Amino acid sequence: MTSRGRFSWGVLLSGVLVVALLVTLVVQALLREEPASTAAAAERPTSVPVVTFLGDSWTVGQGATADRGYAPLTAEELGWRYHLLGIRGTSYLSSVTPYRERIDQAAAGGADVIVVQGSLNDRGWDLTALPPAARDTLRALRAEADPATEILVLGASYTPGCPDATIDVINEAVGSAAAEVGLPFLNPPDGRWPDPADPALWADPIHPSDAGYQVIAAHLAPVLQATFQP
Repeated sequence: MTSRGRFSWGVLLSGVLVVALLVTLVVQALLREEPASTAAAAERPTSVPVVTFLGDSWTVGQGATADRGYAPLTAEELGWRYHLLGIRGTSYLSSVTPYRERIDQAAAGGADVIVVQGSLNDRGWDLTALPPAARDTLRALRAEADPATEILVLGASYTPGCPDATIDVINEAVGSAAAEVGLPFLNPPDGRWPDPADPALWADPIHPSDAGYQVIAAHLAPVLQATFQP
């Protein structure tokens, strides 16, 4: 055989060895990869619940630093996303954008849970009109919201600037309306949160301070956690 022939066979054998080595490396790399199901699971985004708060100045956070009231504090404690539909001075009866005028927004927000808070502002209105107003508002919200959306009705709290008896009348009316519609009702005065006798919890006679809103969040967060069952 000529030297040229020996050279050609040498080159061919070298090429075969290189190809074999590359195939081995590829097979080893494939064997080290995660199973497809594991890799896909790692890429799937985690579903984070969404809560919408519909209410008055307490939902706005009036009295707290930078308006960071019970709503954002509750959502952050849970690790949930949130929407705020709070307006100062509003209520079930108020002529200032009453709750019923925000039902469409609340229902369209895609929330897993809707919290309807209040309302202390009804104290200045004819409370005999509160039961039907609350019932109609809550019934409309339940009808418009996604059937899978949980709705929690949060009553008014005792405050230093309002007689307890007035708050009791408000909460009796709202609680009864919630029961008629089949919605759970949470009554803050049952646990006195926030405590009207503790001045550290109040920014003014009717609005909590940062500490007061934190008390509300600490009570509300576990209730929402139990209410929402994905």
